[in-house]
Amino acid sequence: MPDAEASESLTILVVDDEPAMVGVLGALLGRAGHRIVAAYDGDEALRRFEADSPDLVLLDLSMPAKDGSEVCRAIRATSATPIIVVTGERDGASLVELLDLGADDYLSKPFRSDELLARIRAVTRRASASPASDSAGGSDWQLDLRRHEIRWRGQVLDATAIEFRLLRRMIEHLGEVVPHADLLAAGWPGVPDPDLLWLKPHLARLREKLGRLGAAKPSAVRAVGYRLDPAGQPVTATATARADDA
Repeated sequence: MPDAEASESLTILVVDDEPAMVGVLGALLGRAGHRIVAAYDGDEALRRFEADSPDLVLLDLSMPAKDGSEVCRAIRATSATPIIVVTGERDGASLVELLDLGADDYLSKPFRSDELLARIRAVTRRASASPASDSAGGSDWQLDLRRHEIRWRGQVLDATAIEFRLLRRMIEHLGEVVPHADLLAAGWPGVPDPDLLWLKPHLARLREKLGRLGAAKPSAVRAVGYRLDPAGQPVTATATARADDA
C-alpha cells in the first residue's frame, strides 16, 4: 500500500552502483507510491534521465564511468529537475561543492527512511512553488525553471547554481526584505548551520554580473537581509559591485 504521506506519485531516477542500495531505495519509494527508474553508473544515469524524464533524481556520489559530480553538472546544464545526493561522504567541502554544482539537497548514509521521504517532499514542494516558466516584476525579470535560467529584460544571466537559487528567492519576494536565514537556506539547502559569511562573495559576484547587464541589484538591509526592488532604477552597464557592499 502506498505511504499515506505521499502527496503525489513521482518518477524517481535512483543512481547507485550498489544493486543492494538500489533495491532498498526502490522498495522504500515504491511503498510510498513512486515509480522507480534505476541506473548503476553515471553514463547510464544520463541515458535514463533523457529517456524517462524523471521528476526527481537520487544520486550517489562515488560511481564508475561518471561520478555524481559529473552527472549533477550534466543534468543541471539542461534541466532544473530536483537532485538529492545520497552519499556516504561527510566532507563538508565536497557537499558544499555539490550544492554549488546544482544539487538541491543531500542525505548522508546511513539515513532513516522517513527523513529521505521528508526531503523528497521538501525539494518537490520547492520545485513546484513557482510555475515552470514564471515572470516576475513585470517585463523586467523572467524566471524559467525548466531551463534553469533567469533573464533581465530578455538578457540571460550567467549564474552559478547558488547564484540562481539566491536570486530566485529574491525575485519570488520582489520588494520584500529576504532575511539572511532564508537566503542561506535557499543557497545551501540541507547544510547544517551555514555561515552568514558565505553570502558575501556570492552576492558580490551576482551583483557584478547584474551590473554588466544593466539590471537592478539586491540592496543590503543591515543586519536583516537583502531586498530586490522592482521599482528601483537599474544601474549602468559599466557599474560593478564592491565586495564590501554585499
